[in-house]
Amino acid sequence: MAEHVLKAKMLGGFSIYYEGREIALDRNTTSKSMQLLQILLMNIEAGGIAKTSLADSLYGREEVENKNGSLNNTIFRLKKQLKSAGFPDANYVVIKRGMCRWEDEAIPVKVDAIEFEKLIEKGRRTEDRAERTETFLEACRLYTGEFLPNMVGEDWVAVRNVHYQELYEESLRKLFGWLQAEDRYEEILQLATTAAAIYPFNDWALWQIDSLIAMSRFREAMEIYEKVTKLFFDELGLPPSPEMLERARLMAERISQSSGVIHDIKQRIRERQKFPGAYYCTYPSFVDIYHVISRMMERNGMSVYLMLCTLKYTGGDMGSEEREQVISRALRDSIMEVLRRGDFYTRYNTQQYLIMLPEINQENCAKVSARIDRAFSKKVRRNDFQVNYYVASVAEIDEDAAGTKPKFRSNGTVWNTIEEKKEEVS
Repeated sequence: MAEHVLKAKMLGGFSIYYEGREIALDRNTTSKSMQLLQILLMNIEAGGIAKTSLADSLYGREEVENKNGSLNNTIFRLKKQLKSAGFPDANYVVIKRGMCRWEDEAIPVKVDAIEFEKLIEKGRRTEDRAERTETFLEACRLYTGEFLPNMVGEDWVAVRNVHYQELYEESLRKLFGWLQAEDRYEEILQLATTAAAIYPFNDWALWQIDSLIAMSRFREAMEIYEKVTKLFFDELGLPPSPEMLERARLMAERISQSSGVIHDIKQRIRERQKFPGAYYCTYPSFVDIYHVISRMMERNGMSVYLMLCTLKYTGGDMGSEEREQVISRALRDSIMEVLRRGDFYTRYNTQQYLIMLPEINQENCAKVSARIDRAFSKKVRRNDFQVNYYVASVAEIDEDAAGTKPKFRSNGTVWNTIEEKKEEVS
């Protein structure tokens, strides 16, 4: 079902999406009507913007005799563009008591820049270390570029651009410290690579190099060093910094001492804490494990099942995002507690988890779902939440699926295999 929410992307460029598709209101994304839309959307949380301030933001640097009249014309043009683009017929721009605002009740709005700042504030208020780290991680991944980079010449854009950059860099440095303490160097590398692409003349390349060194990937680190030092010399005429030279010396030593690399690898790959229950991994890692298990099945013929757990709220709307996260964590903890150490699971989205069950038969899948239900009911003592289970043999997926991504079809609250679904259809 299409989502009836206007999603505005302003970090790294400007684009808007409605009902799952990108909408082009104006070929010129810096036109006055687009600037008007951007300002209105950015002031939703504030309840709008004074009409005089809005006119100054749009026409402050131009010689316009009647700013109020020009603003009224721009509002009229924006409304016409929204209607032509297929938006529901509504009065999206409201002027009342000298204030101009977007009518959020007509179409709810989500702006990535606002969501980014909200996540940072949420993370700052969070006392739980793991949740705080994940919240900051979600926020920093949302920052895909500078705020409206094609309009940095506008005063209102320049102010917000500086604010978001400072917030991003401050948050990213904190996050790197937390991730480093947990040896999560691959995530540091990914984030630092994005940051270095946005701000190539800051020190994010040092984080790239340090994370690669920590993972004993010295040659990749040396390649980044050579690329960055060339960039600084070609663009700024600057030699490598003392920090860069220190990394170069360390990398040269490590590359020449390759016999010691195996010890570093052994230290990095071992599981540092022996947690009971199933093993949690990210979705990309889960896909890799699925591919490995699928290949192993060709050799030893072991039985492996995938189980999709879908959280359902029978009382209507799930409620707040925070509440949804709490219930989702309860399901995650239930899965981890009742499954074996040799089982794997990942979060597919907030309401769905994927489980891989090696060396199990079809009958025992029902026992697994029953154990999860019992653990979940103890954590969430309410009758308006339930978990639907769907299972399929990995062998059946490999035979039936066109791609490598497992697909499940809903069948109420019961679990079944792909083969059984074929029988139902026939």
